[in-house]
Amino acid sequence: MVPVAEPAAVRDFGAAPGPAHAQPPVAAGASMPGAGESATRGRKICPGCHRFNAAAAAFCADCGVGLPATSTVPLFGGPAGFWIRVVASLIDGILMFGLQLLLADRLGFPDVDFERMAPVDALLLALPEFTLDIALTSLYAMIMVGAWGGTVGKLVLGLRIVRHSDGGKVPYGLALGRSLAGFVSALPLCLGYLWVALSPSKRGWHDYLCDTRVVYLKPE
Repeated sequence: MVPVAEPAAVRDFGAAPGPAHAQPPVAAGASMPGAGESATRGRKICPGCHRFNAAAAAFCADCGVGLPATSTVPLFGGPAGFWIRVVASLIDGILMFGLQLLLADRLGFPDVDFERMAPVDALLLALPEFTLDIALTSLYAMIMVGAWGGTVGKLVLGLRIVRHSDGGKVPYGLALGRSLAGFVSALPLCLGYLWVALSPSKRGWHDYLCDTRVVYLKPE
């Protein structure tokens, strides 16, 4: 019996109209060029415990909560802990203390004797120097964080200050606001700074107020 060729209309039933619309086969596990490319770069923040997770993860490694479909922060390391931030603050404090002493001497601020003077008189006499200290500290933080992502202490230790929501760069205005928000963290016996050691996300009160977090520059 002579075999009969199958009609083209039957062979192509349900297929694409022509070769122009045919798609090349894609190997298993491979992704289409450009499709979801942004999802494989950076990391994901868990909406439950705020842990950094790999971009390919679907669930948080700590609490198991489902993660966003795409990465939400650039590829930084994890959140910086309490003690390394203390060391960074000490480095910055030494630098600022030296600068403030130099300027106070140049500007001729008087020495204030809090033990012998009346409290009100001593505070009024120390007010110009105290105001200068606040202005210098805030200006220092605004310029350093806005331009380089961290103060000298944090840069030396490999830390960066980023926006918590998207991991982006902190602008100058937000950097200034974060510096001033540090007074909120400092007033109640520095509880806002101690919160870094207590919270899972390693953020102080000033971080929560300004939507920031301190992270390691290099990925883990």
